[in-house]
Amino acid sequence: MENTVVNIEELLTLLQSPDFYEREEAVKQLNLSDSDEAVAGLVIALEDPDLGIRELAADCLTRKKGDTVAQLLIRFLGSEDIGSRNLASEILVKIGRDAVPSLIEYLNDDDHDIRKFITDILGLIGDEKAVEPVCQRLWDENANVVCSAAEALGEIGSTAAVPHLLAAYDKIEEVRLQAVEALGKIGDPSVLNKLYEILKTDDPIIRYAGLEAIGEVGRADSIEHLVPFLGNEDRLIAEVAMMAVIKISRKTGGKVSYDLPLNNFTDFLFDGIRNRDRDITEFTLSRLRHWFGREVIQGLLNVIDYVDENDLLRITEILGEAGHQAGKLIVEKLKTASSSTKLKLLDVIRQFIDEELAEDILDLASDPDQEVRQKTAHVLGVSGNPRAIPVLKALARDPIGHVRSAAYSAMGWLCSYDEADFIFEGLDDKYPDVREAALGALIIVGGPRVVQKFYEDLDHMDIERQRLAVTALGWIGEEEVVLPLLKAINHSDPGIRRSAITSLSKIGHVPDLHPFVLALHDENTSVRKAAVSALLSLNGEAAVEEVTFLLDDEDVWVRFHTINAIGELGISRLAELIIPFLEDDLDIIKLAAVKAIAHLGSREALPVLDRLRKEKNQDLAKAAEMALSTMGGKQ
Repeated sequence: MENTVVNIEELLTLLQSPDFYEREEAVKQLNLSDSDEAVAGLVIALEDPDLGIRELAADCLTRKKGDTVAQLLIRFLGSEDIGSRNLASEILVKIGRDAVPSLIEYLNDDDHDIRKFITDILGLIGDEKAVEPVCQRLWDENANVVCSAAEALGEIGSTAAVPHLLAAYDKIEEVRLQAVEALGKIGDPSVLNKLYEILKTDDPIIRYAGLEAIGEVGRADSIEHLVPFLGNEDRLIAEVAMMAVIKISRKTGGKVSYDLPLNNFTDFLFDGIRNRDRDITEFTLSRLRHWFGREVIQGLLNVIDYVDENDLLRITEILGEAGHQAGKLIVEKLKTASSSTKLKLLDVIRQFIDEELAEDILDLASDPDQEVRQKTAHVLGVSGNPRAIPVLKALARDPIGHVRSAAYSAMGWLCSYDEADFIFEGLDDKYPDVREAALGALIIVGGPRVVQKFYEDLDHMDIERQRLAVTALGWIGEEEVVLPLLKAINHSDPGIRRSAITSLSKIGHVPDLHPFVLALHDENTSVRKAAVSALLSLNGEAAVEEVTFLLDDEDVWVRFHTINAIGELGISRLAELIIPFLEDDLDIIKLAAVKAIAHLGSREALPVLDRLRKEKNQDLAKAAEMALSTMGGKQ
């Protein structure tokens, strides 16, 4: 024990050392002891000239807590050094409830400044044990202490303080503002009649606080008392009354049945959205479907850069309902908007774009921002304005691939077969998304001329053009493309062969299935898998006999695919083909078989499935469990 005392004495001495590191080490060592002397040393360190050491000591004291810590810190509240005083206050607040008994003990200190600081701290801690002692400070001889007591009671939020605050309001003029504010924070509906009475005062500051407090209480039946103030000549009073209505609306789920003069508060409401006030934003947007007009639409356009994605979507829908009325204002704003705002506005105008509005945004096709040009192309595509075609052709020559892709996509909606030759040029673009966009446009344009061109492309010197032709013919799906696609099943490129098979399966009316049967023997695994899917899709159960030999294919993924394809037919008698694979050496094949059996519903497989659900392979075990559940029972 003596050594401990000696060590602490040495540490206390080191706290006065001119060497920063010695003082820092002293604080760290003092923190290892729970003695009152060590705690006192840490409190002394709060006055160290170095901020780092002060913060280290504060952190140590916060974690120690206890009566000794609190009482020593309370003495600091009387320090002439504001920094030390504030630091002590911060630590006491962080200690929280453990400091409350000591704080209450000193709440009658002779120094009114200490009484005020303690009252403030108790309010920030918010422990209801402090309510009665703080209520007594409402009658303190010092006005600052009285006002702090009212503020603290509002922070604590206990209804037990309500009668004391009401009494203080009636008897102490200096505390009226803080008392009203506190009553609002407490939110007890029993004070509403008093608050309504307060609204009649001649003091605008108290009236302001009363309106705010009524909003904090949040009762729908208070709105009738607020409505008369919405037209007050004092703009601050009118706006706080509106804010009170908004808070009540939020707390009551939007149940405000009064006809509010919203047009008088357009600037206030949209400033609230711009300042990201959640209550104002929700209130305003919830009422805009029934509140239109140029000023309102302009307000919405001015805040779209200040809302999150969900609210932007709501604004977009609201402006969409406004339609052409909003369109003209959007066009005006587009002229001076930033690139990010232009993109948002284009999303809005796309909802109701027409030929007239399309004329007004043609200039955006020359915008320096590539994303703006890209989105402009999309919007022009749905405008129905054929005069946009030359602009889209220019965008199809844009140096940016994504812009060219958007231009070709848009041309599909606007162009006739007369423009097909131009769109075909997009199939030679170096970027796949541009080629796919041009392909999609040509499929939409359609017609004999396009079909013939794709037929010719089956023999194009570029293998990519051949692949695109096969894909397009499949999507076009007219009978005249069947024979060219059947021919493509024998193509030298496996990708073309696979695409031809897939395209034909989409058409669904193929007179000759023999090429598909031959494709089952293709050297390429992806072609064999495509042939399995196509045959079963086109010919159902009748094709099963043709594909069963692939259940023993040398490629595991062909076997896996064939099992799945047969299972998806959902014909229970086919289960006998799949059950043997539940015992396969490969887990991946077992997994395919389990899932197929679940589709086929064979109860003969239940014993094996029951065994498989105990497998170490969790994927397999879960699949077996699910299959058993699907089939209605376990063995």
